[in-house]
Amino acid sequence: MEIKILCACGTKFKFDVEPVNGRMPAPIACPACGADATAQANTVIQSTLSPAPAEVVAAHNPPASAPGGLRINRPSASPPESSIDTAERYVPAPLPAQSSREVKPTNPLVKVLTTIAVVVCIGFGAWRFGSKWAKRLNLVAKVASAMGEAGVDSGESDGAKNLWYEDGAVLFIKHTNHLEVAQACREFWKVKLHKNLTLIDSLEPFENPGEYELIAAHNGYVRIIGAHEWPVPQHEALAQHLSQKFATLVFEWRSEHFADTYHFGVYDQGTRKFHAQMDVKITQDNAAEIVTTEGNDFAIANGYKPGPEGFKTFHVLDADKITQRLGMKLWDEQEGTEIKGMLLKESGPAAP
Repeated sequence: MEIKILCACGTKFKFDVEPVNGRMPAPIACPACGADATAQANTVIQSTLSPAPAEVVAAHNPPASAPGGLRINRPSASPPESSIDTAERYVPAPLPAQSSREVKPTNPLVKVLTTIAVVVCIGFGAWRFGSKWAKRLNLVAKVASAMGEAGVDSGESDGAKNLWYEDGAVLFIKHTNHLEVAQACREFWKVKLHKNLTLIDSLEPFENPGEYELIAAHNGYVRIIGAHEWPVPQHEALAQHLSQKFATLVFEWRSEHFADTYHFGVYDQGTRKFHAQMDVKITQDNAAEIVTTEGNDFAIANGYKPGPEGFKTFHVLDADKITQRLGMKLWDEQEGTEIKGMLLKESGPAAP
């Protein structure tokens, strides 16, 4: 089971664990500030094990991780066109080194002793931190519950067909020549950002901010993939620039895994037709998902049907369906196929 923790110090971390009697088998602490996070973990475990979405979290064959640390949730087989209403399921991240505290008791006595130790730690934590920690634990439980309910409501079992990418920023350009796209990027960096962009004619994984993978066209779409730290204004400006230069369609996408926040934009011939983003606003005792959109008529014209709350419930899968209706098809890309492309690497200031 994957546990996600939001510490009071602001640190987000996660780890895999095998619960014992619905609780942590051993204490766990925040890797940043050292605060005891055992009670928070137990709250998340209890929320996850409550009678509901056990079937929903059944994952299909998980895909291989993308280069450079970008996490991808990709269908293992080519689904039929009629499966457009299926939903996504995110793939858990690798176990962090700081929280590798999983304990698997080998006999009943060890299980009993472990359970007693966990109860003692919980009692000590409650006594030490008092009502303030109780509010924070309640907040974590609400966040976990909201994420679980969202997964159930949307049926996130099969995953998105095009927008697989998490913890990264991506542009999808409707163009067949990735070399022309690379040259247009170099021009953008020089004229708009006043920096050099080196083109390395080899598809190497990006490792740092300022490095970008450019993948050759598949079904008529070239992809540019960067780290989640790619500044939003720069990311969106490049989407608009490429859309205008090639008089074409460009999708802008970024997603952060922990809270499932996202940005999604559609550009056509240099004009932004639609944009949606979801952010999580955390107050002292509440966590709310805030969705903001613009160009709603465009989304409705391309198949989105607002519910009772309008665009407040616009979801990742709704964005994915818009890309499908506009002709992008990446889900038939075969695993193991050699991917061609190049690495774009930002360097020093451009010469005047």
